[in-house]
Amino acid sequence: MIERNENDFFLSIKKMALELINRDDIVVIHHYDADGLTSGSIAIKALEREGKKVNHLCLKQLYKENIDEIKALGKNYLFVDFGSGQIDYLKEDLGEENTFILDHHEPIKIGEKFIEMKYHINPLLFGIDGGKEISGAGVTFFFAIALNKKNVDLSSLAIVGALGDMQDYNGSLIGLNRKILDIAIKENVLEIKEDLRLYGRISRPLVQYLLFSSNPILPGLTANRENCVNFLKENNIPVQFADEWLSYEDLTPQDKIKFSSALITYLAMREVSEWKIKSLIGEVYTLVNEDEKSPLRDGKEFATVLNSTGRHARPEVGLEVCLGNRDPDGVYGEALALLHEHRIALRKGIEYVEQNGVEEKNAYYFFDAGKEIQDSLVGIIAGMLYGSVIDENKPIIALAKNEDDTIKISGRATMQLVRNGINLGGAFKEIGNEMDGVQGGGHKIAAGCKVDSDKIELFLKKLDEKLYEQLNN
Repeated sequence: MIERNENDFFLSIKKMALELINRDDIVVIHHYDADGLTSGSIAIKALEREGKKVNHLCLKQLYKENIDEIKALGKNYLFVDFGSGQIDYLKEDLGEENTFILDHHEPIKIGEKFIEMKYHINPLLFGIDGGKEISGAGVTFFFAIALNKKNVDLSSLAIVGALGDMQDYNGSLIGLNRKILDIAIKENVLEIKEDLRLYGRISRPLVQYLLFSSNPILPGLTANRENCVNFLKENNIPVQFADEWLSYEDLTPQDKIKFSSALITYLAMREVSEWKIKSLIGEVYTLVNEDEKSPLRDGKEFATVLNSTGRHARPEVGLEVCLGNRDPDGVYGEALALLHEHRIALRKGIEYVEQNGVEEKNAYYFFDAGKEIQDSLVGIIAGMLYGSVIDENKPIIALAKNEDDTIKISGRATMQLVRNGINLGGAFKEIGNEMDGVQGGGHKIAAGCKVDSDKIELFLKKLDEKLYEQLNN
């Protein structure tokens, strides 16, 4: 186990910043999800503020076949929110002197040792947990303030990235995320408070707030509109003022207390686990400079807006939102439209799985969506099945067909499964080292990879063996 060393982590970031500040013709390459888009925007803003010419490229996944496209954009390459898992061919094909990586995913190992690279920053190399304590956006933020301390205003984007990677899973942000949070509060760009943590406290009317709750599932309320309406009526919770539907955030402090207390009592009467009920209350994060009615005002909703743009093939829209565009008739309006489309697609995807069912293997649940669910959405939908379609005793593995006829594999677990030994990213990476035609990795709780269609049966067999071993060690 690597000894924790924050001082060396920050020193290495400073050295990288001092090196890159002397380079020109820089390309920022980033992932297309919320953490990747916030990472990319932080890097672009910070470098452009230093007068650098910056090109950028957003990718759904970073594969060897992307190298020529990257080379065509510039001479120095900054990878944010990925790169550690591809360090072998990046080092070889782009050159060690021109390649810079700021990541938090599991790096490649040869045997028990990580592959070394001159300009490679990853918290895991310093004994810091990149799955819990800091996201790609957080690592990139520390790089940005190493370039110039004035970049502290980008701290709120780093928090959105962490929330997009679900690093507040235990009710609050911890570790280096906490340091970023303290900076954001000090800079008056963000506020935190203890409150009900259901998704949609700002953007969803109260009926939808309950109706679409998936983390956690609310027995008898999730997906049951009539029961949600009755719950609100029985507890005298106002749902409308004049002609406007009220969100949770619109309620008076007294009505919020009434709502929360009634919900906790409701769940307790249905014998929902105590730890699940406790998880309802925790920190919520408000971006104070955003409009009070905008989904961007809530950190988790901001992350969902970004995910919706990336997963519906318009990541450039999400990037522009991160860079500050708020034109309701332009990019920002398009982002909200994509958010609406995203919600519809998720609902249809869940309905598809409910109708077609899931298989149960020795060590995981499994469904193959083929082309019925977008490859970019199948992992999110898989994670939303816990507590309704599947139990929480095993990970869930979802398949979808990519446009090039390879198979997208998405794995999701719960924090309890991780505590029990599950490491999806590690399992995917191990199989990739053992098999040709497999590229991927990720975190313990969520991971993905691309598999050649003729290798899928062998992959699933190996995965069952590895996850069974993890669960039974």
